[in-house]
Amino acid sequence: MTELYDSGLSYETLNTARSALSCLCSKQDGYSVGSHPLVIRFLSGVHNLRPTKPKYQDTWDVSKVLCYLKKLTPVRDLTLKVLSYKLVMLIVLTQASRSHSISLLSIDNYVKDSESYVLYYKGLLKQTRKGKVNPVLKLYRYAHDPDICVYETLTEYIKRTSSIRGNEKSLIISYIKPHKAVVSTSISRWIKVVMKDSGVDVEKFGAHSARGAVTSKAKQSGLPISEIMKIAGWSSSEIFARFYDKPLEESSSSSFQNSTLQ
Repeated sequence: MTELYDSGLSYETLNTARSALSCLCSKQDGYSVGSHPLVIRFLSGVHNLRPTKPKYQDTWDVSKVLCYLKKLTPVRDLTLKVLSYKLVMLIVLTQASRSHSISLLSIDNYVKDSESYVLYYKGLLKQTRKGKVNPVLKLYRYAHDPDICVYETLTEYIKRTSSIRGNEKSLIISYIKPHKAVVSTSISRWIKVVMKDSGVDVEKFGAHSARGAVTSKAKQSGLPISEIMKIAGWSSSEIFARFYDKPLEESSSSSFQNSTLQ
């Protein structure tokens, strides 16, 4: 483990090595390797010398993606591929959603009125805890600018896919045959495509960075931290402050949506 430390590896990597050694090695002095007092003291020292750092020190400007999405109009004239990309990105921008969460969205029993959609998840989300009710997704009409309105985009998407989805209940389906449900890795790839086409440096920023970008934008727009935490599914403001609240690289859920789209 000293050799791993001297090679420049992080605390998280050494901690993973500790777990592997505990599974593979016999006990030493009556302790498993990972629980040995010397190993515990060693890892504590590594943590003090190389504390955990967030992956990103800054974030990208949401307005880059919004300007790009505004060009993808009218939605009725978009190909299913581009329409799918736009819908996924707008859900990310208005809900700070993870790719995994989007892949779980279902059209089963969804509710629509003149101003919003209510969609349910077909599985548990990452932030869902025992004894807690699985959240629902609410998407609101954005009358200020229909070109970046997730409500209008979703309406067109459901209409366009109704004849090709068959019995598939997942909201997001493949734009190529056989039009089955799309997994989270594919959704992450779609997000990166939109980011790249918008001028965001995807060599530096991954798809998950979108959560930090939109929540940071919401905070800069004056939205209360409590509202941001509720939408993003964080139980502690420290998580947002430590890992997601970043300065721009350059320079109610309805209120969250408006704060990121404006």
